[in-house]
Amino acid sequence: RASGLGINLATADIVVLFDSDWNPQVDLQAMDRAHRIGQKKPVQVFRFISEGTVEEKIIERADRKLFLDAAVVQQGRLAEQHQSLDKSALMKMVRFGADQILSGKGGTYTDEDIDALIAKGEERTSAINAKLETDAKHNLANFSLDGDDEGLDTFAFGGKNYRDKDKNSSGMFINLPQRERKRNYDVNEYFRETMNAGSTGHMKAHAADAAAKKKKKGPNLQDFHLFDRDRLDQISQHERNLAHRKEEQIAAIREIRARVKDAPAHVEGQTARDLMERADAMERGLDEFDLNEKEREEKEQLLAEGFPDWNKKDYKAFCLALERHGRYNVPAVVEDVCRESGKDQDEVKRYFVAFWLNYRRISDWRKVLERIEKGEKKILRLRQIRDAINEKIERHLDDTFGALYESRMEEDGKGGDNDKPKRKIPTPDELLHHTWHTMKFSYPPGTKHRSYTEEEDAFLLAMMYRHGYGAAERIRMEIRRAWQFRFDWYFKSRNAVEVQKRCDTIVKMVERENEEVRKQEEEEERRRALREEQGREHLRKQQALQQQQEEIARHLQQGVQASTGIGAAVQGAMVAPVMGFTGPGAQGAMAASVPIASSAVTGVAHVSTSPLHPSHLA
Repeated sequence: RASGLGINLATADIVVLFDSDWNPQVDLQAMDRAHRIGQKKPVQVFRFISEGTVEEKIIERADRKLFLDAAVVQQGRLAEQHQSLDKSALMKMVRFGADQILSGKGGTYTDEDIDALIAKGEERTSAINAKLETDAKHNLANFSLDGDDEGLDTFAFGGKNYRDKDKNSSGMFINLPQRERKRNYDVNEYFRETMNAGSTGHMKAHAADAAAKKKKKGPNLQDFHLFDRDRLDQISQHERNLAHRKEEQIAAIREIRARVKDAPAHVEGQTARDLMERADAMERGLDEFDLNEKEREEKEQLLAEGFPDWNKKDYKAFCLALERHGRYNVPAVVEDVCRESGKDQDEVKRYFVAFWLNYRRISDWRKVLERIEKGEKKILRLRQIRDAINEKIERHLDDTFGALYESRMEEDGKGGDNDKPKRKIPTPDELLHHTWHTMKFSYPPGTKHRSYTEEEDAFLLAMMYRHGYGAAERIRMEIRRAWQFRFDWYFKSRNAVEVQKRCDTIVKMVERENEEVRKQEEEEERRRALREEQGREHLRKQQALQQQQEEIARHLQQGVQASTGIGAAVQGAMVAPVMGFTGPGAQGAMAASVPIASSAVTGVAHVSTSPLHPSHLA
């Protein structure tokens, strides 16, 4: 009974079967458990059977079941019909050996007796196997589960034995008739109909083509194949109408040819020859009921524009890629679709262009665009969050290392030794690794008794800068590995959902802080611009005043020069009498010159004592 205990034996090499089962598979499974992987010893199997008892019948029946299973059942040709024994067979097996049991005598057994029993058991086993092979080998038709003729027979069913019934038949099994298949196409029948008198093969071909086109409803085109289905439906409908008219024309031709036999011989236009000529002319005109060259080219072009090899799965992968990456990130969309559908990049790019040119041909294009726009809003939001985090980190690093960085750059610029290697500038991630704990936040009012400390928030923000927004599971593992929080059990025990929730709160707080800093910078910039404008206005006023003073000085200089010329004229008038000018003319001129000179000098003296203004000079 090892089969029901789940025992796996890898070192035991002896199997003892003391209670044989009706089902031989149970005993076989018990033997197989001693042949597990790792068994290196030869396995010995001992079966205890009481001689002259029902156990012999049980073993014999079990061996026959194994033979039947190996020969017939496992090949799928016969299903065992004897699931239970009837009353007579069971009583026969129970009475087997009853006389030997009643006449048996008790006694003791020695080692020699045990050896003799084992030898006798081997002989009996060999005899049973030989009998089984003799009875069953190459004789499955007469095979029975019991060795004698009175046992159960495989041909017994429903209380009747069909072994000797209908011996004259060709076989012992049911002869199934040959499967009849529907013949869709017969070459001989086709040529027989084609070569039939009274018709031509050309018209038969036209009739077959018209019937096929009339039944054809057009290709099965889905909306995501991006075909111009309206125009294709119009062409298909026109083609079906032409096929219907062709069938009517063919029916008319057949009717005319059917009248040839009864045509009168002397009626003009109704003779057999006239009817045949008319039918032949109508048959030659059957080509007019096909699509013309222009319509065929248009149909081929419309069919070439679509993508009939795209299925629903490929279309969904394309839409998901657009939602994930947006309509402008073409390389990422093409890469995702190629990985999901296994299509070529050129084909995906061609579908991308055709989709955005003809997306209105899809029935639910509004829903598709709505999902794509929603995905683009998510992408924009993630980009805004990333920019806000980067702005906060850059401002922190600038406040911490800005002066040191500038001084180091000045030292490197002043260094005259070109052979001296330049010092490596650390990356922002390396700088943040050493200074994240000094980061400060501008908490809103009402958050004094918050659950997270400022150091924990700074660590979360630094991890979002390193791993990206939304990587809550990675951030949770970073919290577990950080030595700064080895005793912070509250922070270490947060799950990914709680960590993500706190990260969202920090992002909102950082965005509000960035907005305040941006407003302060704008206000400072406005004030600085105002001060610069005031300084420029003051400078313009000073320049205008300076120009005015230069103008006044220039006019003064011109007035002084004019006064110098008047004085020279007075001096010449005074010298004139000395040079020989006498008489009343000279005296008059001299008398007239003196008042002019005196008035000119007086005017100059008056101007020099008046306020500086050009009008006074005039």
